Amino acid sequence: MLEAIVTMAFAVAGWLLRHPAMLLTAIVGAVWSWAWGWVSLVIAAGGVVAAGVVWRLVHAASFERRCWRHLRAGALRMWVYELRWPRWARASHLVFHDEDFAEPVVPRLRSVTSGRWWDEVHVRMLPGQRQRDYELAAESLANARKVQRCSIREVSPGVVSVNFLRRDPLERPVALPEITSLPGETMPLDDVHIGEGESGQPWRVPLLGSHVFGAGMTGAGKGSLLWGVVRQVAPAIACGRVRLSMIDPKGGMEAEPGKPLYAHYAREEPEEIIEVLTGFVDRMSQRKRDLRGLTRKVAPSIEHPLELLIVDELAAVTKYLADRKLRAEAERLLGLALTQGRALGHAVMCFAQEPTKDINPLRGLFPYRVALRLDSPSQADMVLGDGAWQLGAWADRIKRSTPGLGYVVAEGVREPLRVRAGYTDDHEIRRIAREYAAPGN
Repeated sequence: MLEAIVTMAFAVAGWLLRHPAMLLTAIVGAVWSWAWGWVSLVIAAGGVVAAGVVWRLVHAASFERRCWRHLRAGALRMWVYELRWPRWARASHLVFHDEDFAEPVVPRLRSVTSGRWWDEVHVRMLPGQRQRDYELAAESLANARKVQRCSIREVSPGVVSVNFLRRDPLERPVALPEITSLPGETMPLDDVHIGEGESGQPWRVPLLGSHVFGAGMTGAGKGSLLWGVVRQVAPAIACGRVRLSMIDPKGGMEAEPGKPLYAHYAREEPEEIIEVLTGFVDRMSQRKRDLRGLTRKVAPSIEHPLELLIVDELAAVTKYLADRKLRAEAERLLGLALTQGRALGHAVMCFAQEPTKDINPLRGLFPYRVALRLDSPSQADMVLGDGAWQLGAWADRIKRSTPGLGYVVAEGVREPLRVRAGYTDDHEIRRIAREYAAPGN
């Protein structure tokens, strides 16, 4: 009995030390009740609650940032994670069973923070464990927590962040971002805002100094990505600081409404496609000769504009062109543009329904890749890189009712990010084509 009492006392003391807010509240409540009585304590507590309600109604954002998220994190730690983490870890094979210990050894929770959408749980890994062990267990942990998504990242040696998506900000269509108010001559072209990320942050596509590849099934929302970028750089197109070359092998079904924006345009004719690709590479080669020895990286200007090439359906260029020689020439020209264009102010955006190697043999040359709704986990790996699905890029689970939703992997970043692009309708495309037409159109 004495051993049980001592053990319980240590357990209660440890719990209070792990939850200092509860300890402080208990001390303040006891002192207040002893000094002024429990009636005044109830009145004071009611006043605090009423003040919180008023704060929430007047300024919800600051209330969430400064107060509610801390209270929510404490409650979730006490009543969810500390109680259930040992069971979740055991079910996900993250505990150690050793004959030297009577009980399984469970990875220790270090902290819990709670945002508007995500819960972030820091876990101290057991000796011998790797981040990879937790990445492989992410799907099991998501099922145990009964949430849609769980992502893993290492925050310090021996400590991983296990993130649970409690509420999904991308389930509903995201608002189309406003076109920048900056003039086209000075607007930034390195990060183009086209939607939102899974943590509520803006989704920005690196256009300058990068190439972009997007893959997704029919209806997955490739048009949202394409027109989201074109719409945001439209002021720079109008002043000549961005020169847009468009290839739409589907006969112009996607690209025709924006025709006034294009400096060069090809539909399904193989000769036209090769002509646009050849012109793009020729301008790149001419710029290389003009600026050789003067600069290592071109800053876009009206004199040296950002050359942007968009290929709406890559398969029609790299696989389905009727003439085999023209098909080989198209692949050669794309290879030159992708390997040499970044420093010269030439960017390439390509889209495909199938991410297989015969459709996109050059996918390793695209630093920025987007996986929209796909058929299988292997296709997510084809687009984003080996192991992307295990890291949480579950593109095969995207619903048909969420076009524009996908996963991205940026250069130098290991973990996929879940994003959704705003939808640009036909009326908006015609408006920007009318108001921001390219010079000479």
